[in-house]
Amino acid sequence: MKLASEHKAFWDACHKNYPDQMRPGGFGGQLLGQRTNAGINAVLNADHSDRFAKPSDRDWMSAIHPFLADQRSTKIGALAMTYRGLIIYKTPFDLALYPRLIWELQPSTILELGSAQGGSGLWFADKMSVLCENPGEVHSFDLYTKLVHENARQHPLLSFHQIDLSVVANFDENFLMSLPHPWLVIDDAHVQIFSVFSYLNKFLVSGDYYVIEDNPVYANREIIDGFELIEKAGFLIDTYYTDAFGTNVTCASNAWLRKS
Repeated sequence: MKLASEHKAFWDACHKNYPDQMRPGGFGGQLLGQRTNAGINAVLNADHSDRFAKPSDRDWMSAIHPFLADQRSTKIGALAMTYRGLIIYKTPFDLALYPRLIWELQPSTILELGSAQGGSGLWFADKMSVLCENPGEVHSFDLYTKLVHENARQHPLLSFHQIDLSVVANFDENFLMSLPHPWLVIDDAHVQIFSVFSYLNKFLVSGDYYVIEDNPVYANREIIDGFELIEKAGFLIDTYYTDAFGTNVTCASNAWLRKS
């Protein structure tokens, strides 16, 4: 598994270059203690046969609601997170997960639905520029593009597009068809999410990812029916991301989706 490659490289280098030091009493006993060894072994020997799951096979419970910290005695809650001086509206859990996905997927195109101040688009563009061998482009869509800060507009990999997402016909079909794959789509607009999903799915190919933020945590009838549509469209939940910090400890419960 690609996501375990860095652990294996470190493990192999330690044993190859410092075999004596890896014995008890050497630096390996300090650097790679019992708990660390157990953690690395868990990563290297993990059974990923059940990594991808059907939405109908999952419940909607979350081990920790990622936004609950805002209601506790914290200095800064998830909704107060900023990046390079701009509001980002991402939980710490998701800020840790997205770079892993970008590194694993190597997306050529990131589509962000919902721009706000442009902070998250800027963050995605920066991550793409660092983590992708061949950085592509980030395209952010919102009706209220006058709210986007000038600092976000200056990034060479980031473009903002004004669009009313409540009407899917407003998308430029030719433009979407021109964008290279793999795609990572992030829906943080909360506007007609399943209508937008159904429309964009026509342009997605096997291996593309679609993340639906915030709304799935409520798991009401609309969400449950919508995820039946998602399952019928051939998408599977990537549990590596939904459950990385505990079951559904993410703002996108059951909604890190990969097209099969």
